[in-house]
Amino acid sequence: MNEEASFAELIARSGHELRSPLTSIQGFSSTLVKRWSRFSEDQRLQFVETIHTDSERMSRIVTEVLDLARIEARRLELQLGPVELSPSVEMVVEKLGGRHSIERIKADVPDGVSAWTDRERFERGLENLLENALKFSDGPVWLEARRADEVVTVSVRDEGPGIEPQRLPHIFSGPGPRDQHAPTGSGLGLALMYRVLRAQDATIEVHSEVGSGASFVVTLPVRGRV
Repeated sequence: MNEEASFAELIARSGHELRSPLTSIQGFSSTLVKRWSRFSEDQRLQFVETIHTDSERMSRIVTEVLDLARIEARRLELQLGPVELSPSVEMVVEKLGGRHSIERIKADVPDGVSAWTDRERFERGLENLLENALKFSDGPVWLEARRADEVVTVSVRDEGPGIEPQRLPHIFSGPGPRDQHAPTGSGLGLALMYRVLRAQDATIEVHSEVGSGASFVVTLPVRGRV
């Protein structure tokens, strides 16, 4: 990865990603407190659901920042072990169902395919990749897992606008200060995923052409090092 962003730069940039959901929470909660009686029960529920969604989003960002801090301090403790991918994929897709039309996700993950990884962080990274793909395009999103010899590849592909060539070398460097070409929250998540995978002898790469979508490919070992 070229010009990997420093930890200090990533922390500074994460402030912008926190500001958006925080502003939303403050706005909706303030409106409810001041004008409760003016809204119907359905409207109040809609406001509360928005507050809940944005609070979850803030929680994810804070968790990512804390993990980045642990990586920087070399204190990240990975819970590595054999993880069957199919149940993890089903859990992530079900979780995304509250925010997206999951019928668009075309998953092909055979039963019994396992990789050596940290289950929680794998699921968090997969959620990030799928959510970005769903935000980028209105069409189907393909998720595939395949084993070849001693590695497992997991790919997420969309039919969105693609990634501009000048952005590709920096896609895992974290969100830029004026990044207009990625959904909110995607940059920090990708930067964290890159670092977590590198810490466990795994990799992630991206392939994309403008107008032809993007494909992210994660390569995981089948077994841990002896």
